[in-house]
Amino acid sequence: MHASGVQLVTDSAADLPEELLNEYGITCVPLTVTQGEDTFEDGSIPIETFLDRMSQSRDLPTTSQPSPGAFYEVFERLAPKGPILCMTISEKLSGTAQSARMAAEMLPDAQIEVFDTKAATSAEGAQVLRAAQLLREGKDLEEVMDYLREYREHIRIFQGFLDLTNLVKGGRLSRLQGRIADFMNIRVLCHNVDGAIEVLEKVRGTEQLFARIVQLMQEQAVNIEDRLIIISHADNHEWAEWLAERAAALSPRDVMVLPMGAVIATHAGRGSVVISV
Repeated sequence: MHASGVQLVTDSAADLPEELLNEYGITCVPLTVTQGEDTFEDGSIPIETFLDRMSQSRDLPTTSQPSPGAFYEVFERLAPKGPILCMTISEKLSGTAQSARMAAEMLPDAQIEVFDTKAATSAEGAQVLRAAQLLREGKDLEEVMDYLREYREHIRIFQGFLDLTNLVKGGRLSRLQGRIADFMNIRVLCHNVDGAIEVLEKVRGTEQLFARIVQLMQEQAVNIEDRLIIISHADNHEWAEWLAERAAALSPRDVMVLPMGAVIATHAGRGSVVISV
């Protein structure tokens, strides 16, 4: 329980490691991944192992949102302790928020707020951690919700795709387009538009991709001194740390580098890096 008495819940698409969840008393409801005949909870196996297995398969794994029942069990357990703030992956990317709302409706006497972060991975995680920090400071639920709406409005998210294999497997690119992109060393730069992921630019080469992300970060960051910048990556620690050094030069509240979970990596692919500012 936080100083304010508010219980904080999120889902595994926030890609927050167990040590941070424990430090801030955050309850995490996992999404699931099905790979071949195996189904497992997001975060339950090392990301490198998952990526190796995924690269050996012709088909992409499938991902599933938590059921309303999974949220109900958590809400029912936490509700007697105080209000609940549940922060979820973007509704445009997953039905997780809908499951959480359905569970909340089953507990009409509990005070449960479901907040769509309009983001995933590092950007979702940054919002969850800022909420946890504010609750620890004693801010009440209304104050935190007001802060989060403003923070969400101005967050900037950039994602670099280095390997387009999963975009081909998922049908977003044809095999011919994938081969041409690979031959020409094309990297795809995406950004967040009201909770959806859209292609922003196509860039030649990895160095140019990350240099462009730094430029966009410098141009578009708002209230940088209050920003918790998180960089998540799918087995690309080198470039994630490179970005972190340049992000730190902007003097934000803090900079973190965290591994991407299996749910997000299923769609992003090996080598992808996401930065939220």
